[in-house]
This record gives sequence, structure tokens and C-alpha cells, in this order.
Amino acid sequence: MNTILSAHVKAGVLVLAAVLSASSATGREFHVAVDGSDEASGAKDAPFATIAKARDAIRKLGNPAGARVWIGPGRYFISKPLELTPADSGTKGSPVTYAAVKDQKVVISGARPIKSWRKESPCVWVADLPDVKAGKWYFRQLFAGDRRLTRARTPNSGHLTTAGALSKFAAPAKKRYGGYSGAGRLRREQPDAFCGFSFRQGDIKKWDDHRNAEIITFHSWECSWQTIRKIDLVKRDVHFNTPCRYPIGFFSLKCRYRIENISTALDSPGEWLLDKARGKLRYLSRKGEDPNKMDMLAPAARQLVVIAGDAKAKRPVQYVTFRGLSFQHAQYPMGVYDVAKNWPDKALKVYPDWPKEFAPGYTDSQAAPLAGQAIELTDANHIAFENCRITHCGAYAIKIGRRCNYNRIVSCDMQDLGGGGVLIGMDVRTVAGRAPSSDAPSHNEVVNSVIKRCSLVHPSAVGVWIAQSRYNRIAHNEIADIGYAGVHLGWTWGRAPNYTDHNIIEANDIHHVMRDLADAGGLYSLGVLEGCVYRANYIHDIKRAEGAVGAPTDGIFLDQGSKSLLVERNVIRNAGPSVVRFNQSRREDHTWKDNDFGTGHWGTKKIDVKQIISQAGPRKAEPAKP
Repeated sequence: MNTILSAHVKAGVLVLAAVLSASSATGREFHVAVDGSDEASGAKDAPFATIAKARDAIRKLGNPAGARVWIGPGRYFISKPLELTPADSGTKGSPVTYAAVKDQKVVISGARPIKSWRKESPCVWVADLPDVKAGKWYFRQLFAGDRRLTRARTPNSGHLTTAGALSKFAAPAKKRYGGYSGAGRLRREQPDAFCGFSFRQGDIKKWDDHRNAEIITFHSWECSWQTIRKIDLVKRDVHFNTPCRYPIGFFSLKCRYRIENISTALDSPGEWLLDKARGKLRYLSRKGEDPNKMDMLAPAARQLVVIAGDAKAKRPVQYVTFRGLSFQHAQYPMGVYDVAKNWPDKALKVYPDWPKEFAPGYTDSQAAPLAGQAIELTDANHIAFENCRITHCGAYAIKIGRRCNYNRIVSCDMQDLGGGGVLIGMDVRTVAGRAPSSDAPSHNEVVNSVIKRCSLVHPSAVGVWIAQSRYNRIAHNEIADIGYAGVHLGWTWGRAPNYTDHNIIEANDIHHVMRDLADAGGLYSLGVLEGCVYRANYIHDIKRAEGAVGAPTDGIFLDQGSKSLLVERNVIRNAGPSVVRFNQSRREDHTWKDNDFGTGHWGTKKIDVKQIISQAGPRKAEPAKP
């Protein structure tokens, strides 16, 4: 493999030399600097101020192949994503490249600085935000430099626990609502059952600012965010504006939850609170802190890069490389309800008094594929992110969507994310009649990267999600500190035809995942997986989250319909209680070769764990080329 890697590096140097030569000869080189001007020429001594202006200059060339944008050190604030279309494409031998000047730190930020703080009390600082008060801006994340700050929450650590379903639905909840079919019928006929729960005495009060509050409820393998519609202190019921995916009682009458963004919860130094109606941001400082000197940043842009080809004309964006850049500070969408897409109209048909205006929530399935992404590719081929950093974002780092082929994420650092690392594929469970085979992304790679400290907003988000997508390779990555599964492969619950085939998951170091939820593992799969391989992965230190509801946590979980995997030379340590678990899948449905699961039950040979450790996880990153 080292010989192959060396050959790739040598080939890259040759291509780089050719590109530099062409750039010098044809004037296809542009420069960007934080003190530049978009009225300038873009030359080295007259740089542009924005990357978008450099993109436009390349576009005017008519044939941008071989163009290169050098981005100088500093932070570039954007209010909307950098958008690339087919007109911005390069060619195989001459890609269009956006690169940091060698050894310089370049940050592309979707945030706004928060300044002009004043003291309200000895430890509480306030910033007035007119755009928040006017309804033009709202945020749920705040950063001080590279530190994610905690939104005021109760409890400060751990969770509260529900007392049961809403009082009105206590009886059917005790019978689990009649299972999946009964819950589905209830969702259609009485959606209010999905919009609240009964709480324990004193846990929820009728706070003056309860309409600012947001509550996250942990079910089994997914979570929901909701806002408060009303509080009944007599029955101890809290009613939400929007539905969760499963009503309380379906998995358990005792589910975990926490409450954020209420003034009484602003009680721990380092916490913050946003009052939407008054447009006031409050920060409870630590000893000696002054937020005017802390580089306070709040996300404003939903996405940072959008690469979208023309599907109708069959013109993808092609051959674009991003190198050595840091993408930071993106918001995440709310108002997402995968079980009630026409909410609140659905509720209004049953309850005419349901308010049409309400603060939005979020409801999604396992893996949170609708959580959003800072960087999105659609109809894009041969796009590369090399030695980049995607961090301090509210959702997934990158999505490789429909009709995206031969894209590469190489030696990238994806950390401190509200969602997961990388989405590859389509949120389509049954492909028949819903998505042609040509829509399935293929031949994409995530290699030699770090995906760590994720799922901070959406605990069900995963490290890497591959769904209705084929011939992808996930290799030599460290995937750790994730709320749910490390790698989630497949999106078909059963043996129906699907497009998830010939994916290789190999030589990854997967550990300390399943931090928040239950019923998955380091590697998780669904459906028939022809040609897919789990090879030489080191899976370790995976334990069930305290208080998690549902089935166990495992090293490998082969869930509903899983079939046809080749599982070879993997090592599992300190994961369980089930090292490998099956649900509507059998051991004999797969091929097992030379695995070491630390138990004689599997009858496999002992593997040198040190050897596997040396192979798994990121290799030493290749330095970013000039």
C-alpha cells in the first residue's frame, strides 16, 4: 500500500507542476486576502477580498481548467455559501483548485462576531442583537474562539427523566400503543399523543420565558427537539408544538430529556442564553472573563459550500479541489419533521385550535440524515477536500448526495459537530419506483481522516452514513466520541432490492461511539449488502450510554435484513455486552474470516492487536501541496 501511496504522491507532484506552469503562463492564478478588494485585479499584489469574487473571475475565463485560487491567512466571514456550478468545473488533468497559501491558516466562517458586551451584573454580560429582535437572525450555538459554549440548560449534567406519557394517553402507553401499527394509526388520528409527556414534580415549571425553551428528548435510537405549547401543572403534563417520532411509552415511560434556553438555567459559568423576543444575548462569565476580549462568534450561515450540477442537462460540477482550508460555524435547520412533513396542517385537521404560528422543532429517524450539512455536493464528480478542517458546525460536515461519483475526502479533520461526519447517499428506504440506479452516488472515498466529537446537537447522528450508495471506500479513519453508530451502512429494512453494494469499510479505528443512545454499535448495517466488506477495523471501548432505552450496544450490529457481508480480520475489544448482534439477520448470512473478537465462541484465530492498531486509523497526513 505504501508503494501505491508513493505512486499517487509522485503523480500528484507531476500534475501540480503542470498546473503551476499553466497558471503562470496563462494568467489563471488568482489571489485572495483579508485586506484585499473585490475591485482589484486578483493578482498577487492586488488580491480580491472574497473567494466568491475569485470564483467569478475564474468563471469569466470561459474555460476555467487549471485555474488556481491562493487564499491568504486569516478569517473570511460569509453570509451565504460559496456556490459552484458546472461553469466552475476543471478537467481531469487541470482541476480548479482553492488552496491556502502554504503553511497558513485560512478560516472560512459562517459566523457573525458578537461585540459591544456590557455588564448587567457582576458576572452576567449582555449583548443587544437588533436582527434577532427583528426576527432576521436566530442561533443555537455560540463559540469563544475554538471553544463551544454551553447553552443554559437544566440539569447542568446528566438528564431529567419523564414520568410517563401525557395523562390523556396513559392507558394506551402502558400497552405500547399496540406496537408500530397502532402507533402509526394514533399518529394519524391523535397526533397530540406525540407532542408531550408527563413530568415529575418540580422538574418543569411555568417559567415566564418558557416559550424560549427547547427540549430534547432521548428515545431509543433517535431524539427530538421541541418547543413548549403549554404546561399543565395540575396533571404535570408538558405539551409541545411539534411531534416526536415515537410517543413516550413506546420504548419506555422513563425517557431522558433536558431543557435548554431558559433564564433559570443560566446558573453555571460559561453558559449563555438568547432571548429572541427582546434580542438580548446573555453570558454568565467565568472569573476574570470579558466577552469583549473572547472572540465571541454565533453562526449565521446555514451552509458554507454548495456544489450543485445541472441534473436536467446532465452537467455535473467536476474536478474541483479544496486544499488546506478550515470551514467553520454553520447553523442547523429546524422545522424538520420526518413523520409529519405537512405539520402543523396535520394537527389542525384534528385540533382546529392548534396554533399555526409556533417555534419549530426537529424530528428525524436514526442517524439524523435530515440534520443538514455544512458542505453539500449534488451532481458532482471528482471533487476533492484535502487536508481540510470542518469544525464548530451544527450539523454534518459533508454530504455527498445524488449522482455524485469519484469524490474524495482525504486527510481531513472533522470535529466539534452538531451532527456527524459524512453522509453519502439518499434518504430513500425503498428504491423501487422512487429513485433510479443512476441517482445512487458511487466510488467516493473518506480516507485518512479524523471524525471525532460529533452528535453534539443531534445525538443520533453517526460518523459515516452510507445509504443507497455503492463502491465507496471508508478507510484509515479515526471515528470516535459519537452519539450513535460509528459507521452506518444500508437504508433498507429487509431484503428488498437496494443500491447499497460493494462498499469497503476497512482499517478504521472506531471507539467510544454510542455515547448517548442504544441499539447499534461500532459498525451497523441494514439490508442486503452485496459485495460489501468490513475489513481490519479496530473496534473498541463501546459501552451502553447510562440511562439509554432499548436494545444493547455492540461492536458490530447486523440489523434487519442484513445479508452478504464479508467480515474479515476485524478486532473487537471492550465492546458489548454483545460483541456481535443479529436482528432478523443470521450469522450464516455472512462470510466470516480470521476475526478476533476476544472470545472463543467465534472460533477464529488470534490476531496481533498491535498490528491491527498500526494499520487502523489515520496515517500520517501528506502535507498540503503549495
